[in-house]
Amino acid sequence: MKKALAVTGIALLAIVLTVFVYQRGNPGPDRQVWSKLSRLQGVQRDQFEGHHILLHFWAKWCEPCAEEIPGLVRFAEKIGSSKKLKVLAVSLDPKLEDSLEILPDKGKRLPPQFVLALDADHAVAESLGSWQYPETYLVDPDGIILEKWIGPQQWQKQEIMDYFMNRLP
Repeated sequence: MKKALAVTGIALLAIVLTVFVYQRGNPGPDRQVWSKLSRLQGVQRDQFEGHHILLHFWAKWCEPCAEEIPGLVRFAEKIGSSKKLKVLAVSLDPKLEDSLEILPDKGKRLPPQFVLALDADHAVAESLGSWQYPETYLVDPDGIILEKWIGPQQWQKQEIMDYFMNRLP
């Protein structure tokens, strides 16, 4: 009886830890991102002044990323104009032009709150501990990581919209 209880307890703990790690991962010990983001070409801190950032790592070659990215663009359109939030979509492709192929309208009409950047050598992603793409971080205006999501998200779901509408100024 005790052995069965112990095995059940360990199994439940493993399930809880797995769900936590794969759905909302630990942001990690180095939560200040500005020193890392400054390495991305074309990204300057002043363009995000006073905004939370949804820092999203993705690539054209990543099938879940390719399926998710149109929803993230729509999310930026919906929530970004009413909240102090910008999406920084960091492509891990060799060239930014490669990434544009899977964006709505090939990236020609992106909302102003959706900013593209390139991390071709994955140095910035890896410095944050990202390797299981897509991965997304919520970063506060001071550059501190507040949350991390591993894997694709359904950005149009009402509970996700509510989370950001209620959390952000």
